[in-house]
Amino acid sequence: MTILALGLLALAPMQEGKSIWDRLEFYANGWRLCGEATFDNVDGAGNEIDDRYRGRMRARVGAKYHLMEDMLVDVRLSTSSDGNDANNPHWDFGDGDGFNGSGVVMDRFFLDWTASPDIHVKAGKQPHAFNVPPIFGDFIWDSDVSPSGVAAVWAPPHGDEAYFDARVAGYVATEVAADEDPKMYGGQGNAYIPLDDMKLQVSSALYDWTDNHNTAVAGNQGNTATTEGFQVWESFVSGTMPGGPLEEMTGFVEYMNNLQADEEDTGWVIGAQIGPSAWKQGNYNVFLELYSLDADCLFSPVAQDDTPVAGTGIGDGMDGIVVGGQYFWRDNVAVKLWALTSDADGADDDPIRIRLDLDFNVK
Repeated sequence: MTILALGLLALAPMQEGKSIWDRLEFYANGWRLCGEATFDNVDGAGNEIDDRYRGRMRARVGAKYHLMEDMLVDVRLSTSSDGNDANNPHWDFGDGDGFNGSGVVMDRFFLDWTASPDIHVKAGKQPHAFNVPPIFGDFIWDSDVSPSGVAAVWAPPHGDEAYFDARVAGYVATEVAADEDPKMYGGQGNAYIPLDDMKLQVSSALYDWTDNHNTAVAGNQGNTATTEGFQVWESFVSGTMPGGPLEEMTGFVEYMNNLQADEEDTGWVIGAQIGPSAWKQGNYNVFLELYSLDADCLFSPVAQDDTPVAGTGIGDGMDGIVVGGQYFWRDNVAVKLWALTSDADGADDDPIRIRLDLDFNVK
């Protein structure tokens, strides 16, 4: 990876004689301090355990280097949890090496190429290419997971009328020296429809996880079997409009279905938010989501891990709520208080998690 980075840097003189510093920009978004309490707690097998209280922190810093007018390389460093769980980049207070600190990883390193005005291509370890629902859209794909592979977006030019884009991606789930690497091939179509003052979006995606019948894919809690093929169809409709008590309202409905499950495993999420999400001093919002997920309606190694029970529960699935509010104290500082519940089939109790996040967004 170091050799590749140096090779890309060697291309620098090709861009109209600009200096290195003219082509380099830094960012530090996603910084967080967090306090968390989990009540009526259960372990990974669903057995009742003591309540848990912990402090957490996350830090990220990255840089974009413009190799040429239509291509840049993006590199980001991030804190990592004990064991380098891709879904969890947080340090727990006292975790890892204790007073000696914890790990830092390069969680993104990719080429970003504007192939034409209509086509955008990324290659490397990158952010997930598909659109996700607003508010808290991590159920199908955790926003902390940066997959490795190639993705492309086709977005034809548009005016003020309805428009669309199409997205494709091929990711490597894990590298296997003596066997075929499990992969994900997917596609998504998105339609954006203006209706008076309302912005409506309709999205549908197909995720096809292949070669899992021969090689186990390590993952977090959730699916009953991560060694079988998964073909997950996911769709959502979302809308945002001005008005309401806090000047803006957002809502969505999401549906997911594992097309290869022995029995039909489905899931749904419905959410609403009053107030904007823009990082602007004085903005604030309140939100609520309800969810119900069968055990295999999604591929848990890349699914959310913020609810007290990660993925889709212990046994046949789980349901619950996500509720809270956020206040933007400054243009780059936000305070978020929220609660998440997990009513998991087969668990001794139904845990609830209370979180207080202090987030920083520096660009």
